[in-house]
Order: sequence, then C-alpha cells, then structure tokens
Amino acid sequence: MSPPVQYGGDEVGAVVLDIGAGSVRAGYAGEDAPKCVFPTAYATVASSDPSQPPSHVHGNAVHLYRPRASVSTFVADGIVHDWDAAGRAVEHALTDRMRLDSLDEYPLLATEPAWNSKENKEKMVELAFETWKAPAFYAVDKAVMSAFAAGKGSALIIDVGEELTTVTPVYDGFVLRKALQKQPTGGALLSEVLLSSLRASNVPITPHYLVKTKEPVEPNQPARAALRQERLPNPADPNAPTTPSYHRLQEMRLAHELKESVCEVLTPSWDDANAASKPTRPFEFPDGFNTYLGLPRLTTPEVLFNPQAHLPADIKSRALPPSASTLPSHPYSALQPLRQLVHNTLVQVDPDLQATLLGNVVVTGGSTLIPGFIDRLQAELQTLAPGAKIKIHAAATSHERVHSSWLGGSILASLGTFHQLWIGKDEYQEVGKSVVHRRAK
Repeated sequence: MSPPVQYGGDEVGAVVLDIGAGSVRAGYAGEDAPKCVFPTAYATVASSDPSQPPSHVHGNAVHLYRPRASVSTFVADGIVHDWDAAGRAVEHALTDRMRLDSLDEYPLLATEPAWNSKENKEKMVELAFETWKAPAFYAVDKAVMSAFAAGKGSALIIDVGEELTTVTPVYDGFVLRKALQKQPTGGALLSEVLLSSLRASNVPITPHYLVKTKEPVEPNQPARAALRQERLPNPADPNAPTTPSYHRLQEMRLAHELKESVCEVLTPSWDDANAASKPTRPFEFPDGFNTYLGLPRLTTPEVLFNPQAHLPADIKSRALPPSASTLPSHPYSALQPLRQLVHNTLVQVDPDLQATLLGNVVVTGGSTLIPGFIDRLQAELQTLAPGAKIKIHAAATSHERVHSSWLGGSILASLGTFHQLWIGKDEYQEVGKSVVHRRAK
C-alpha cells in the first residue's frame, strides 16, 4: 500500500466542505469563517425550446424570480439524496464562489452526519477524486467537528438545525451511534408553525417577490401595496408562471426573517400568565402591513420543548418524512420534547459517561439563537438530572453557532498532525472507493 500522503501545516490549505439541510458551506482550512454560504435549495428552469434540457440555478440566485422555476433541495434527513444536484452545488461553490478551476492542489475535507449511508460515503470520495481532481480526501463527522470547534473531545452535541434536532453523544472523538437521537423539529418546522399561527389570526402573508410598490400604513390597517399581478400564484393552474415550490420557498424565507426578529423562549418553563404578560413585538411585512405579535412569537419556539401542546392541529396530523426520526412511530403527533430526546440518549450510554456528557453540553444550529433558548435548556436539563453539574457551551457569535461543524473541520484540517490521515489519490486508485470505510471511520 502507498504511504499516507503528506498534506498539512502551512504548506497547503485544504478546502473544507460542509453540506447541511439548509445551506452549503465551503472555505479554506485555518480560516475562521467559510468563504461561501448559500442555500441547498436550487431552481430548475424549463427551456423555452422543448428540445433543450432545463437549466439549474444554485446559490443565492435561487431567490430571484423566474417564471416557471420549480424549487427543490438535494438534502433530506440531513444526507444528500440527489448527487447530480449536489455536484452542481459544490461546483458552484468551488468555481463561481471560490474561483478554483479544480481541487488539484487542495485536499478536500468533507463533513457528514453520523447516520450517513455507505453508498453516500463512497459517492463523495469518488466525486472528490474523479470529478473535482482532489489530491487527497477525508470525511469527518459533523457532531465530532462541533465538539472540536468547542475545544472538547467528549461532549453531548445538541444541534437544532434547519431540518432536524439531533442529540449526539461524542466520547474521545467518536460518536456513540446507538445513543443518537434525531427528529424533524428544526427551524423549517418552526417557520411552518409561525405561518400557521399567522393564518389562523388572518394576518396577510405576502412575500417580497409579489410586491411592486407600497405605502406606509398605521398598525393593523390594510396594506396599501401594488402587487405584481403577473406573478400571483394560482395552484389550480399547472401552467401558472409562479410554481407552488417557489412560492413556498419565499413564504418560508419571510417566516424565517420574522422568527429571527420577534420569537423568544420563555424561561424557566412555559407559563400561561407569564406569556400573557410579555410585551408584544412589532413587525412590518414586505407589503407594508405591520402589526404587533404577542402569543405566536412565544408559542412557536415552544414546539422544541413541548411539541404536543404547541403544534397546530393541521401539522400534528401529518406523517413524518421516512427515516427523519429515531422515533418508533411516524406521525408528527409522536414528536418528543427536547428534554426527552436528551433522556433517551443518556439512558443508552454507560452510566459512568453521563456526568461527563452533562458537564460538556455543546449547543449548535441557527434555531438555538432564539433569545432565551440556552436558559430554558439549562432549566430543562436541571429538572432531568437534578443532582448533576450541567455546563452548556454555546458560542457567543451567531456564525460560530451556525457554522460550528465547518469551523471544527477548518481547525482539524489545518493541524500539522492531521496530514497522516488524508486518503491520497494513489491509495484511492489502488484500493477503490471502499478505502473510505477503512480510513475515514
């Protein structure tokens, strides 16, 4: 077998790639932020000439309005399910955003979730060497990288991302896979819950792309806006220029903006009287309609802590996406509180490790930035383990919290001692794509 390829230290900077449910992150090892971050959602635009194939739009340009553009994503349950689209997205990151013709001088470090499939691991190493011409490759676990970014070898990683909430125990740099818990209570579900609450209160929801002009109005007064009539969605017409998938993307984008602006987690626990006494928060919608939001801004993040009490009935009756959860049953009504997920993890690890994990809780994911989340989590974990010493590590800046797995990879790939771990091109050509199972465990 060929000797391990020598990459690391100051001679060469690796490229770190982190594909998540909400966004793709790519950049150089050793830097403290990715060079590019863009949505995993992409648009497919049909050609006016039926003999021509459709074109695909990746990156932030997915939000630009294009007639008859349908929007898809290539990630489901945290893992890539459409490699053609993923390949185009990575090409956009490397070529259009990082201005690299190929990776022939840059080793590639890619992150992956603990439940990634054997086929996906092999596909990634194959693309790295065959398509992107990387001289070396390595795959690392997202949760381990989040622990690494926090400076910890053993930790309990609580990640509330775009699609999933996961609780992952990491011990000495290895994931204890049997104890991992995940369910689809991420930022996307919170955005849906918020939209459902607004519709129930008859609040008009008009995304940015429909607004032509607007005039200021008093709070709770009807909007005075001119809409782009040619863009108005019509679900009954399959040939309408605005597709349901594009309209949903823009509604979710608006809900995300609203959630970041007004939502708050009640501490130390949910209390009806406390919720009623909380002040309202103002928000102006793209069409100029503005209002003060009270209860919905507080009940929305409660879905993380008590989904059964706060999920709207129309969402609760739905079926969960296949394999999106470690739960035995599959309707949304089976979703469990965050505290229960942590309990399910702790009871499946060695009792001697529980104190270590509770003393090193690392919180990541954009949804954990909602004000009050950390204090509430501390209170919930304290009631779960009354006598335990619980210490939560949460990065102070939003980009460290959101990009923690990328940052861990950036730190790891820049270490001089990491060079011996790379899978080199010679080794790949000698052994084949199965080399990834032997070397990147």
